[in-house]
Amino acid sequence: MDVNKYIEQFIAIKNPILQAISREEQTRNDIQPDVGIHVGTFLALMIRIMNAKKVLEIGTCLGYSTIFLAEALKDTNGKLISIELNPDLADTTRKNIHDAGLSDIAQVQCGDASLLINQIDGEFDLILQDSDKTLYPKMLDACVDKLRMLGILVADDTLFYPMGIAEKFSKPMDEYNKKVFADPRLKSTILPIGDGITVSVKISF
Repeated sequence: MDVNKYIEQFIAIKNPILQAISREEQTRNDIQPDVGIHVGTFLALMIRIMNAKKVLEIGTCLGYSTIFLAEALKDTNGKLISIELNPDLADTTRKNIHDAGLSDIAQVQCGDASLLINQIDGEFDLILQDSDKTLYPKMLDACVDKLRMLGILVADDTLFYPMGIAEKFSKPMDEYNKKVFADPRLKSTILPIGDGITVSVKISF
């Protein structure tokens, strides 16, 4: 039996908007794929384990991961801030959040994440980095600064390099992994789910 299919039989997708987003993605070639059901479920589980109250998402696309995050934060009485560069995608995400019944949980800000992150107040329990791949290494310090102690930084698509993905996408992922594993403020691991996620916990300032 296929391993992924075996796992997915245990994962229930309750919000119909997630299926609608997945169907729309299959008809478009102008957007990046979503994080997928495995990563989405993992992120939601992390939020519930941590009892997270404040989460930052960098890069929304159509809002697939946004809905996973917001649904978990609804259980913890938390809030989500999502940053999206593309105004059309930001509007689509807002609509999908509304249709999912999560507008009171998630707020979408449109703009350059490398600039907006410095304008957002407070510390975050969890940050999801899923933006333009060149921003991953560039934004690492800002992300770590915005994490609370023992907060979690999750970066998506971090196994692009060994998967043989085009260099313009995979090179910054390899650079990012090298930076986080060398960073004394973090303890990190890579999980081979989806296209790979690097999970880092902040252990010092």
